[in-house]
Amino acid sequence: MRSRKRAYPDYITRREHEEFARRMDTENQRLKDENERQNKRITIAEKSLNEFNKLTLEIQRIAASIQQMTEEMSKQGKRLENIESKPGKRWETLIGGILGAIAGAIGTAIVAIVAGAIH
Repeated sequence: MRSRKRAYPDYITRREHEEFARRMDTENQRLKDENERQNKRITIAEKSLNEFNKLTLEIQRIAASIQQMTEEMSKQGKRLENIESKPGKRWETLIGGILGAIAGAIGTAIVAIVAGAIH
């Protein structure tokens, strides 16, 4: 066998070839396993990213809804102020009328007293 190696120095023995093939098979299996693990990780990361994107869109919808609700509450607050102020305005008008009537009655009484005193 040594003589054959000397005659063909670039050739390897069958045993060396089988050992090389076994190591390559082992390495190929390791790479395949690593590839599968990474593919699983990528799949999980993609699912997480999709869920994150869905949550982001949902938060945007909620924010828009809250903004609309805030605007509507502001409008309702203004309407409520107008409604609440009407009885106050009516009360002020009523009191003003009563005070005007009293002042008119007092004025009439004074005029009647003065007119009675002159006659």
